[in-house]
Amino acid sequence: MKIYPFNDGDTFATFRNLIEKASEEIRSLDNEYVLKASQAELEDYYIDKVTIRPLVLHDDQYYIENQTGTQIDVSHDFRRGVFPGERAIVRGTRLDIAIPYEGDSWLWRIQPSTFSLSGYPEIEVRDDVIVFSIQFPDDSVDHNRLKSEIDRQVHSLADAVQNLKRDVENHNNSAPQTIKSAIQRKRQLAESTVGAIAALGIPVKRRDKPLTFTVPTRRRESPVRRPKVSTETYKPEPVLEEAEYQHILEIMRSMSLVIERNPEAFASLDEETIRTHFLLQLNGHYEGSATGETFNASGKTDIIIRVENRNIFIAECKFWRGQKAFNEAIDQLLSYLSWRDTKCALLVFNKTKDSSAVRQKMHEVMEARPEHRRTVSYDPDGDAKYIFVKESDPGREIIITTQLYDIPISQETEKNG
Repeated sequence: MKIYPFNDGDTFATFRNLIEKASEEIRSLDNEYVLKASQAELEDYYIDKVTIRPLVLHDDQYYIENQTGTQIDVSHDFRRGVFPGERAIVRGTRLDIAIPYEGDSWLWRIQPSTFSLSGYPEIEVRDDVIVFSIQFPDDSVDHNRLKSEIDRQVHSLADAVQNLKRDVENHNNSAPQTIKSAIQRKRQLAESTVGAIAALGIPVKRRDKPLTFTVPTRRRESPVRRPKVSTETYKPEPVLEEAEYQHILEIMRSMSLVIERNPEAFASLDEETIRTHFLLQLNGHYEGSATGETFNASGKTDIIIRVENRNIFIAECKFWRGQKAFNEAIDQLLSYLSWRDTKCALLVFNKTKDSSAVRQKMHEVMEARPEHRRTVSYDPDGDAKYIFVKESDPGREIIITTQLYDIPISQETEKNG
């Protein structure tokens, strides 16, 4: 189907409608679903719905797709001396010029905020190329003028695509925060509504079969369905405040200074002894609540902080022994987590001399995990923070911070290689 490009509507109205449609869908979500769903997965789903793939025109790769004979009316060509009222038809050639492109094809219809008043050639839009045609009489073709005309048309389309790309980038930069705000408002409203209904003390008759929502398995491509949630009734659960979580991490992070100031003391220590030093620091802040090797869920973990009989923080301590062992440490940590444990840490003790390379390898493993939903932050010289969701526990987010501690090598170990 042929169209006159950049002619059907302005970018502002089109992009605004896209956001408004997604916001309306968020407002119409079931309250319990919103409260049980992973906020990161929900945000990713709706951000993807409003994110636009900008057009990229490969104007340096255009080619002649087709060449056919045609009849051309030259009645208005004064050089041919055609008398007024007469019609003159001559043999000509039509060239179909194809240009490869990438991006959302519907953008070819949208008018950029900056555009040319001289217009653009009529084009046919396909999945990966656009095609425009140019024709000329065979008996008077000027190769230089023909090439110049083709280049002019190509450049006019390329300029419009560049103008439109700026509009798309502005939209894509602002849309995520708008979506996150809409989801946050919906969650606050849902919490208020569910809490108010629960406060009535009146039994609520449930469906025999609760509503379920489908979700694809772990993906790297854009989500196509809303995230999965459990079918159980939503109940508020105790959580570790983010400020408290950061305080715990900072206490442990301060151990790097202790290690730096006492290199010989740590050079020969094993995992258990090093962990004890971390426990001493934590217990100084949490009244002896930090325990090591405590049973929890399906195994034992290295550091747990318990407050009022609840596990509020879990950490696993391991020496760096390569990506395979690190992956196994993640498996171990995830197997420990019960429903109360959503914030945790992986403490890695490094005896290699290239901590940046180790952090990069840790980061690669974390992002390759099927439970990985979002990288919140990654510092090549510091901590990294991730959001995980286990397939067996849909909707519940697990926050994992990775910390790397350089442990000095004893002189004897270094001497023996």
